[in-house]
Amino acid sequence: MNKLLKSSLAVSVLVVLSVASFAQIQGAQTLSTTTLSAAIPTTSTFGVGSNNAFTSNVCLASLTNVTATVSIGTTLWVDTEAMTVVTNSVPSTGTCLLVQRGAFGTKAEGHQSGRKVYVGRPNLFQQFDVAGTCYASSTGLTTSPAQLPAILPWINITDGKRYNCYSDGNWFWEGLGSASTAITTISAFCNTIPAQNVAEYLNYGACTGQTTATWSYTVATNGELANLTVQGSAVAANANVITVYKNGVATAITCTVAIAAKTCTDTTHAVAVVQGDYIQFLDTVGNTTTETFANPSATVGLYGQ
Repeated sequence: MNKLLKSSLAVSVLVVLSVASFAQIQGAQTLSTTTLSAAIPTTSTFGVGSNNAFTSNVCLASLTNVTATVSIGTTLWVDTEAMTVVTNSVPSTGTCLLVQRGAFGTKAEGHQSGRKVYVGRPNLFQQFDVAGTCYASSTGLTTSPAQLPAILPWINITDGKRYNCYSDGNWFWEGLGSASTAITTISAFCNTIPAQNVAEYLNYGACTGQTTATWSYTVATNGELANLTVQGSAVAANANVITVYKNGVATAITCTVAIAAKTCTDTTHAVAVVQGDYIQFLDTVGNTTTETFANPSATVGLYGQ
């Protein structure tokens, strides 16, 4: 009986260890996001803006991935404040729940309705900053679990800095708090409508005839380019491919304004830059019919590393 019991216990331990090992080799865990559906005040019985822990009723746009049991907790992070969802306060209907404010040493502050909220288990929030490369393979960032960082984005809950990892494999400082905060934004545009079947630069002048770059932005500090946004005032008749150029060479940062659309974004790719690099934008227009995409403008963020 003793031998049988020991064998059973050994098998149970092996199963537990196998499950734990399997969980540890999974790919990056991405923190989910939602928004506040109502403003959160600073007032409490402990004083306005106090660091003392108190509870508040918080309403979110969605309760996806929000859990609060004895064994599994959830942390909400908005602006630079962390909140712990109170055990068993997640409702069966509705999206309002009870939280402990100012968790993990953060300060309880007021938050406007619509502010982005990061949602995750407490262990997915960090206590130190990161720098350098953010993937584990020299081949670059892919979807392979062995190459991705363990957690995205990387949030240092002690100083409010948020880091992300895009296609070039470098950590970059995406913002302070839950809102994106670029060091600066690089923008360019052209007026009227670009020509059909032509590649033209956004030179802060007329759109037509801009096959040579006459405008560029010179980078003043080392960092990371990311988050391209393109906007026009009228929908496109052809596909318009807008590409960010660094030192006269096309980068991986690009997006396509589709036919009948007037916007596009690229939130996947990033490119490292150093002081003195120059940046330009090129619009390559398709050849379906006469173009109608009017007054295109492009913006890309320069973030710290």
